[in-house]
Amino acid sequence: GGIFECVESGPMGAEELAFRFAVNTINRNRTLLPNTTLTYDTQKINLYDSFEASKKACDQLSLGVAAIFGPSHSSSANAVQSICNALGVPHIQTRWKHQVSDNKDSFYVSLYPDFSSLSRAILDLVQFFKWKTVTVVYDDSTGLIRLQELIKAPSRYNLRLKIRQLPADTKDAKPLLKEMKRGKEFHVIFDCSHEMAAGILKQALAMGMMTEYYHYIFTTLDLFALDVEPYRYSGVNMTGFRILNTENTQVSSIIEKWSMERLQAPPKPDSGLLDGFMTTDAALMYDAVHVVSVAVQQFPQMTVSSLQCNRHKPWRFGTRFMSLIKEAHWEGLTGRITFNKTNGLRTDFDLDVISLKEEGLEKVGTWDPLSGLNMTENQKGKPANITDSLSNRSLIVTTILEEPYVMFKKSDKPLYGNDRFEGYCIDLLRELSTILGFSYEIRLVEDGKYGAQEDASGQWNGMVRELIDH
Repeated sequence: GGIFECVESGPMGAEELAFRFAVNTINRNRTLLPNTTLTYDTQKINLYDSFEASKKACDQLSLGVAAIFGPSHSSSANAVQSICNALGVPHIQTRWKHQVSDNKDSFYVSLYPDFSSLSRAILDLVQFFKWKTVTVVYDDSTGLIRLQELIKAPSRYNLRLKIRQLPADTKDAKPLLKEMKRGKEFHVIFDCSHEMAAGILKQALAMGMMTEYYHYIFTTLDLFALDVEPYRYSGVNMTGFRILNTENTQVSSIIEKWSMERLQAPPKPDSGLLDGFMTTDAALMYDAVHVVSVAVQQFPQMTVSSLQCNRHKPWRFGTRFMSLIKEAHWEGLTGRITFNKTNGLRTDFDLDVISLKEEGLEKVGTWDPLSGLNMTENQKGKPANITDSLSNRSLIVTTILEEPYVMFKKSDKPLYGNDRFEGYCIDLLRELSTILGFSYEIRLVEDGKYGAQEDASGQWNGMVRELIDH
């Protein structure tokens, strides 16, 4: 059975689509379960409605199900989990959930990579880049729990850490970004959804924060699903992780099939996301159905029973079936899948490290808990040649009028843009742009000054002020 959250009368979510897609694939292929046809029941609930989630779980258990997938938000998930624990039915999760240390959830596995391992991966990147100061920007309070390994790091690794929270009820991150720009916070870790990341990048671009001075690490495993076209030549450093094993041909053909079906749906408005991409949540759900099917295959004598929530009579095959799920091994869309037998978490997994290049997001390394970070040579290699780094870039040139360097061109006709100016610096700029392949826009400083520090406020004026603000 699957229980999925949705917005009132909204379209079917990616996880539910992936759940159905996986069941249909297994039933069609017949390789994993040659003598069994999987049947399923899916229920929709509103976000954060734990009462409704409990009700739907009880309905499914009375029908007779071998496992319940979802829901994904913590209050609803916890309600369903306690019912599954009581009646001995495996509860399969694909989203991150905070685990308390005295966790009693014996009928539980999660396919989402465990965050204490993910935190270590992020910390390894920070050390690789030799960052001494880091700003962590998180979305909600669970972000602080997820990143606690990183937050504890300063005492051990001589790191200066600044922690900031994204505004709660608005998508406008500009005031926060402005503060970070003023504070010259160039090394930033963003812990937020990929949808939110897309919005932040657009706002950072508008604020002149997508330059080679900045380096952003994103904790979302869906960075690859972002449309990075506007940022390819910006020079900004952007790094993230991917668990989808896209280099495997079987995996890429399944993802392609999924995308073909998705692209028939109407495209979303300008969201900064790529159309039809299989997100990590969807891939984890697809893998979850396959992992449970592996356990089904190994337990042919298992039958499902109708279970009642008001009678504490657990499913007689539950304990054995749960241990088979925890022991299952599977090469899925998200790489190798194994579980920690004690807590049902996925603590051992492989990640690709991806980074923004002029061609788009590219794999630059790998990470796994045993070997840690392994960056490819070209990442360690020499920094890009400065003459290459200006190619295809658009620059703003700030200047003041000063004969014979920069002057207004005398003309009978009205002149616009860069054509208004002439002089030694203008000729030099034109030649440099031809050789190095950049375009430019000349802007005069409003107060016509080179720039000095004002006694009263300590603020700079003139050209220096322009450079500070941009």
